Amino acid sequence: MPIISGLTDPLLVKLFHTGSSDKEIAERYGISVQAVSKRRMKLGLIRKPVSRQVNEALAERWKIWSPKEGTGHHNAYSAKALKVWLRMRLGDDSLSEKQLDLAEQWERRLRERDEVLCYDPDAPEGWLYRPRKPRDGCRVIDWPSGLPYPSEEFKRALDLPPQPAPEKV
Repeated sequence: MPIISGLTDPLLVKLFHTGSSDKEIAERYGISVQAVSKRRMKLGLIRKPVSRQVNEALAERWKIWSPKEGTGHHNAYSAKALKVWLRMRLGDDSLSEKQLDLAEQWERRLRERDEVLCYDPDAPEGWLYRPRKPRDGCRVIDWPSGLPYPSEEFKRALDLPPQPAPEKV
């Protein structure tokens, strides 16, 4: 016999869109996280974590080579660093200290070398860095001028943030 919790479908939709997690909803209504997740999925309410947002947005820019077996260009250092850096820029609070260090090191490299990341499926690693051009502005990757951005938020995330002014001694 199902547990009557008081959680209706319209209420679940509202809680989902206001940012409540499955765990928060489950605790509030005395049901399991799995029950909330199952009902949410039946309603077509799919959570898109920042990592999925990053992967989907980059897929609009590049068709990154990925073999049926083994590793591909997705697993190259530059791809991992870019994805983690974008997740950081988009406010993903699930990043580990190691991932945050990787993102910061990658940003530092781009700044020090004044480079932009490019993807070339024919290159062995798939990724290469080229000198920054005026048309790149603060962008960290080469985004084609005719290709729309997935969102304004993502467009802003692709820019190197301004560096803080050095402290005066």
